[in-house]
Parts: sequence; structure tokens; C-alpha cells
Amino acid sequence: MEQIIHFLQAEMEQPTMFSWFHIISLLLIVGTTFCVSFFLKDASEKTYKRILLISWIILVVTQVIKQLIKSFHYGDPSYWEYDLYDFPFHICSMILYMLPILVFVNKDKYPRFIDAINGYLCIISVVAGLAVCIYINVIMTKIIFINIQDILHHGLQIILGVYIFVWNRKTITFKTYYRAFIVFGVCAVVAILINLAFYPQKIDMFYLNPLVSNGLPIGETIQIEAGFIVYLLFYISVIGTVCFLTYFAEIGIYKLILKKKTDR
Repeated sequence: MEQIIHFLQAEMEQPTMFSWFHIISLLLIVGTTFCVSFFLKDASEKTYKRILLISWIILVVTQVIKQLIKSFHYGDPSYWEYDLYDFPFHICSMILYMLPILVFVNKDKYPRFIDAINGYLCIISVVAGLAVCIYINVIMTKIIFINIQDILHHGLQIILGVYIFVWNRKTITFKTYYRAFIVFGVCAVVAILINLAFYPQKIDMFYLNPLVSNGLPIGETIQIEAGFIVYLLFYISVIGTVCFLTYFAEIGIYKLILKKKTDR
């Protein structure tokens, strides 16, 4: 057990933006996104769901290991200390809860619900994954496994998000966009309730804690100077605009590249 713990907690020089670790990670994410979306765009529903299920299992297993690594401190004495901020209920964590829905819920019985989940994963989740994978300084540590897990998690958000869009390309519409925001809104409300319920811990799920400075560029200043309501309006408008642009970017790329070559 001691050897396993030491292996999982092995350290490296903390990666920064455009370091070799960052560049290789981006190349792998871009290459895998293209290959999966292009070569499996017309896969059967069974294959599609199998891909999502296998990806979900990988995400859950690596997330659990990450939680254990960050919480268990081996030494003299050994002790367990869990930081509630690490609990997976952030914008990027929602993929853990939504992938099983796409795998196990019948889309013919609940088409609008599945469309909303598709929208969250292929628009909002992709935006969040891109933001983190581009500006990796916010997630990188000195622990090798945690760095790999974070890149794997956020990279899969991009890969699976784009693939979900491509596979469902004939049913994705602008309604998908606003349905995705209904899902986002529900998750955000839950996040605020969690933040308030555990206020002494000063956690900040979704960066939506009215009682804690969010630490975001510009966002923190707005919350401190203008109050939480003004910050909330700013927060919604920024996410809404970026996701709106992402939706049309995905539609545009599909029409320019995939549709002409494959849907004749």
C-alpha cells in the first residue's frame, strides 16, 4: 500500500502554459477529437453509447483516485483531510452525472430532456473544457497523476462534447442551446445552495457563492465593488455569449467540413 501511495503521489515540475506537457496534451486532444468525430460520426447507437459508457467509467475511476490522492496524506503520522472544494460539483464535473443519462435513458421517451443534456455537454461543457485546457495554470500541480487526470477529464469534455454534437448533428437545433441553459440554471441553483449550506468551508461551486470572493479575473472585482447580483448578471451574460458563439462555431464547422464530404 505504501508503494502504491508513493507511486500515485509522485511529483514532476509543475507544468505551465505552452510547456511540453501542455503542447503534447493539446495535440492529443485535437487529434483525438478529430478522429473520433470524423471516423465514428455514423456509428450505431449501440457503439455510440458504448463509447460514452467507457469514457464515463474512465472519468469516474480517475476522479475517485484523484480524490483519494488529494485527501490522504501518508507519512508520520498518516491522516485523512478532505477539502469540500474538491467535491466534484463544478461546471466541469457535470459530465460525470450527465453521461449516464445519455447511456441509460431512452431518448425516444424523453427527447427534450436528452436534447437538453446533449446541449449542455456539446456546448457548455466544451467551452469549460477549452478554457481549462488552454489556461492550464488553474489546474496544474506537482503531482503527476493529478495533472494527467485533470487533462484527461477536461480533454474528454472537449472530445465527447464535439462527438455528441456530431453524432446528433441532425437533431441539434437552436432549441438545444436554450434547453442546455435550463439544465445549467438548475445545476447553478444547486451549486449556490451547496455553497451557502457549507459557508464556513468557503467553497465556491460554479463560482457562485454570494459570501465568498470568486477569484475570477474581472469577476471578483465586479462582485466586490458592485455586489453579487450585478456579478451574477455579468456571469450569465459572459457564459451565454461564449456558448452562443460556440454553438454557431460547431454548426459552421459541420456545414463547411463534415456535411459537404459525408452527408451527400
